[in-house]
Amino acid sequence: MKHVRYFRIGDQWNVLYLPEQPSGFAVCLIGDNGMTVTSNSSEWLHHPEKEQFIQDLLKRGYTVFASSLYDKHWGSPKAFELLEHLYHFILKREILNKKIHLFAEGAGGLLALRWIHTHSEQIRSCYLINPCLSLSSYYEQERENKLYYKRFVKELELAYDLKSERDIQEDWVRNQVPALTCGQCPPLSIHCHVQEKRFPLHAHSRALQKQLAADGCLINLRIHSNERSFYKEAQSAFPFYQKYEEVL
Repeated sequence: MKHVRYFRIGDQWNVLYLPEQPSGFAVCLIGDNGMTVTSNSSEWLHHPEKEQFIQDLLKRGYTVFASSLYDKHWGSPKAFELLEHLYHFILKREILNKKIHLFAEGAGGLLALRWIHTHSEQIRSCYLINPCLSLSSYYEQERENKLYYKRFVKELELAYDLKSERDIQEDWVRNQVPALTCGQCPPLSIHCHVQEKRFPLHAHSRALQKQLAADGCLINLRIHSNERSFYKEAQSAFPFYQKYEEVL
């Protein structure tokens, strides 16, 4: 891929994809757990449909960037701090509008929520695919399976730099994800497959939709029932992003 730069912030690799004809708008890709970036490659390029999505963003003039985010990040504060550093690093070096688009998948949804809650003024729009939006719901789901639960708790311990697994209790988990208010929420489009099992529709996407609706905020929730395809769920991002670029 042309015009790509790999660089480290601390001990984490990041990647910047530059379009040939920049539009001045940027998209931050927030990956699911395990979407790593190395010194010369990225998990985003190892999946044909994800690579095609990036190519199509670049053709439309978007500057695109992503990070390793400590591998199994689970929306942790240190992963978000890395995103903050990355955002400011990119804006200092490229001529870009300060309000960016977010694109998040899976557990990346937790970081998208944290970013919106902390710096909503930096976000132009947010597009989510099969997102994890409730760490508490996932915790309850995993607790029913002892094998997966132990692994999940260990991942949380490492992600959140906890001293012991004993620090991870139901109340602690519930307090890790900030609740959005209508005033904070940017244009938001959520795409979830009806058969999504890791982060089921009713416990994550639908739950957030109901929470925001109760606060007077309507968001777009599209439920997919056809054959699972990342690109089919992602391609609506192009017109969605463009819709919110008229006001700089």
